[in-house]
Amino acid sequence: MDAVGRRARLESLYRAHAGSVSRYARRRADDEVAADVVSEVFVVAWRRLDDVPEDALPWLLGCARRVLWHQHRAEQRRLGLLERLAGSRPPESVMLELPETSVGLALRALSERDREALLLTAWEGLSAAQAAAALGCSTQAFRVRAHRARERLAAAMSRIDQQTHGLVSMQEEVCE
Repeated sequence: MDAVGRRARLESLYRAHAGSVSRYARRRADDEVAADVVSEVFVVAWRRLDDVPEDALPWLLGCARRVLWHQHRAEQRRLGLLERLAGSRPPESVMLELPETSVGLALRALSERDREALLLTAWEGLSAAQAAAALGCSTQAFRVRAHRARERLAAAMSRIDQQTHGLVSMQEEVCE
């Protein structure tokens, strides 16, 4: 592919997928970091344009996931250094903002791996094959991971509902 064709392909990828990559990053980081992630993803896409598959979104989201991971690791190293220098504990970094609903609370109770499997399909709208590509695993492995994650989510929601129901029952007894 010549330079003009490469540029046209990258511009086409950007127009088609920058919004999705940005939404993915903003759900996991603040706006400034998300903008950096989008930029880095498309720099990587430019360098590896021949490796970008026809169905590019899973590949780009997988790239965004790795960029976020590398930024998170760099931030952890930086905070570790500050902690050693200052002798104090760094603030906890939150990668994902979840709503204060029973679903949000249940998602918080899951491991990051389970949350990511569920959110790639629910929030990002990826198919199992696309989510598997983003996570770097086989479609079958992703389906098993997602199935187990859904079971854990259902169990967590059940626990939250039982706790909430218990509080409502106690409030009703107090009011009577």
